[in-house]
Amino acid sequence: MTRNEAKRELKPIKSMERDIRSVELEIERLMAVATRMTTNYDGVNVMGSPRNKIEEAMVKVEEYRTKLTNMLLKHLDYKNRCMNKVGQIQPASLRKILIYYYFQDKTLEQTAEIIGKSERWTHTMYDEALDEYCKIS
Repeated sequence: MTRNEAKRELKPIKSMERDIRSVELEIERLMAVATRMTTNYDGVNVMGSPRNKIEEAMVKVEEYRTKLTNMLLKHLDYKNRCMNKVGQIQPASLRKILIYYYFQDKTLEQTAEIIGKSERWTHTMYDEALDEYCKIS
């Protein structure tokens, strides 16, 4: 495996995290909309919308929750397979860089700050960590 192949293998973890967060935010938005709607005794929303708007929002919430569950299961499986390889990387300082970057969605600059090293050193160690990942795969 090459360094670029390793990056292609690990990169979906970052995008899956973002996609999951996007669905979570949509669920929160729908819940906020649904809870702001209140009905009067005629079954008509105080804001003028029919009562079924709340029901429609809740149906969408359930659809998004199902989608989220499926995404989480797929992501967890993929993440575990990659983490098994990353977990074998020695020394731990190299492993940490890949974990921060791919599994915690940090930039290399943020990673450098977290681990207390320079950005240049972190970029160099990132390349070394990818090389170690390639050896395991």
